[in-house]
Amino acid sequence: MEVFLAVAASRDVAEDVRRSYYEDFKTQLAGLGLSLRPDSDVAIIVVVTGGAENEILASARQYNVILAWPHYNSLPSALEASAALRDSGRYAKVITMSGPDQRLDERVVRALRLIDLIKSGTPRFGLVGAPNPWLVSSNMTLVTVDQIPLEESLSGLDARSGLEDARRLAAGASSSEFSDVQLAPMAAYAKRLAELAKKRGWDGLTLGCWCFDREAVRRLGWTPCISLALLNQMGVPAACEGDLRALYSMYVLSRLSGGPAWMGNVNVAEGDLLVLTHDGAPPMMAEEYSIVGRMLTKAPAAIRAKFPSGAAATLLRVSADLKKALLLKAVTVEADRVEACNSQVGFKLLAGSAKDIYEAGLGNHLAFVLDDVYEEAKEYLTHIGARVVP
Repeated sequence: MEVFLAVAASRDVAEDVRRSYYEDFKTQLAGLGLSLRPDSDVAIIVVVTGGAENEILASARQYNVILAWPHYNSLPSALEASAALRDSGRYAKVITMSGPDQRLDERVVRALRLIDLIKSGTPRFGLVGAPNPWLVSSNMTLVTVDQIPLEESLSGLDARSGLEDARRLAAGASSSEFSDVQLAPMAAYAKRLAELAKKRGWDGLTLGCWCFDREAVRRLGWTPCISLALLNQMGVPAACEGDLRALYSMYVLSRLSGGPAWMGNVNVAEGDLLVLTHDGAPPMMAEEYSIVGRMLTKAPAAIRAKFPSGAAATLLRVSADLKKALLLKAVTVEADRVEACNSQVGFKLLAGSAKDIYEAGLGNHLAFVLDDVYEEAKEYLTHIGARVVP
């Protein structure tokens, strides 16, 4: 990402001091993978002292991240200027540092991811096939959806193109019920879908899967659970079953986190305990994983993931019109297995409760990331006009 960098201070601060701050923060931004561009519409403004309000406004762009600290009246100046920027319709976010010697951290990266998501506008999603018949609350009205037939996505698929990826997947597993050759079509299909997404300009995709269609499983010999798990690991948000609401939720969380999201069925929601289950998960989200047969058909293949305990997590589901969103903050915990899908993850809810899940009334699948992006997600959802529950 390219940003504009400015240093703001009172008129009494000498030019060599300003230059010293500028060079220091320029180096730090480069360390975060950011480059400078004078005409960028995103500004990083370092507030050295109080009395810098007018300099902040003069340096501001449409989107502004303002860095301040408790010393020299830096923070009061930043707060005053940020209010003026918001009043003028511009975006402003103040990040407080302990002092000028504190190094830039993940908060700046998250703020810039949030800005990038806001700037992206309405996403364009791919719908491969049609939503599965049991999904009666998965549609969306405010996104662009490009639908293609399932058969088109599978036509001419060469399983050999996925063999190397299948080998790596099996090598990373604690055990596998299937050979590399049996897993190869799923890896090849992930690559095919990624190519389709790039070609058609999709920001993510969802697939009406054939996991419970015994005839389709018999004919194809495999299911796409692992394909979708791998797609999320490749940076393409991909939801199961044609669920567009889950896809939008995954898209938001993955963009804010910078890592893969996943989704699950709500099988337990009691007090502050939540258990989600599904037949897969991106392998990089798991502490360890095995490759097993799919639920019911036992066909190749599903990922049985063991998630790390004590990991921060953020969970989300949006409504069809994006007017309401269920947003939860949690930490992963060990939970008793239930008779359901292979991958199961327990959450202790820290913001929100099981009661909110029932009362929100937004359906089944919950998207999640193993990352604390709760505040950024809340800010984004508020920005687009959603009422956040709880």
